[in-house]
Amino acid sequence: MNLFSVRLQEIRKERGFSRKEIADILQVTPRAYQYYEEGKREPDYDKLILLSRHLNVSADYLLGLSDSK
Repeated sequence: MNLFSVRLQEIRKERGFSRKEIADILQVTPRAYQYYEEGKREPDYDKLILLSRHLNVSADYLLGLSDSK
């Protein structure tokens, strides 16, 4: 797994969301979202922005560019 997928999974759990809830927010299938957490796929820019907004964390943190959430 890459840093993005590790941080995505950690912050989702920390915020109390299920994979299905995040998939619904992103308008993707739960399987597609699971691939993000497994490091098999990466979200496009629009989905990255949605993730950072709904998880209340910076995109830089998710991408590993910053250690500050």
